[in-house]
Amino acid sequence: MNNDAEEIRELFDRYTELWIQHEMREWGELFTEDCDFITHRGVWWRSREENVRGHLDVPESILAQKKNYHQTVVGLQPLADDVMLVHTEWLWPGHVLPGAYTGEDRRGLFTAVLVRRSGRWLIRAAQNTRLNGLDDFTSIASRSAAPVSEA
Repeated sequence: MNNDAEEIRELFDRYTELWIQHEMREWGELFTEDCDFITHRGVWWRSREENVRGHLDVPESILAQKKNYHQTVVGLQPLADDVMLVHTEWLWPGHVLPGAYTGEDRRGLFTAVLVRRSGRWLIRAAQNTRLNGLDDFTSIASRSAAPVSEA
């Protein structure tokens, strides 16, 4: 597994490098043709092409901020011959959404299933989860001025 671990860490180093550079076509080559990718917002892309197309659609103001993004492999677990479960943690300090005035330090976990095909590790499935996006899930009732009845 040591050689596998090194190869997978190198894959995620390359993943991060290409993502920061916004070289999404080359970044897409790190995925299988039939990959599944679930974004931090719950959008589910079901092929390499959908995944790349979705990641190409990024506002210019976000592209300039990609240089602040970091990702580290924090867990590797073999599931079967040529199948590996990988967890990474990502950090994006000072992330400013389009139209926002202040930035926020975003962080999250990335879970991926990798498969070895033709001697090369590729991402077959992935899910990206924000860890500090709790305000995205604040209930409407808790944001309203009127108290909610417990009837």
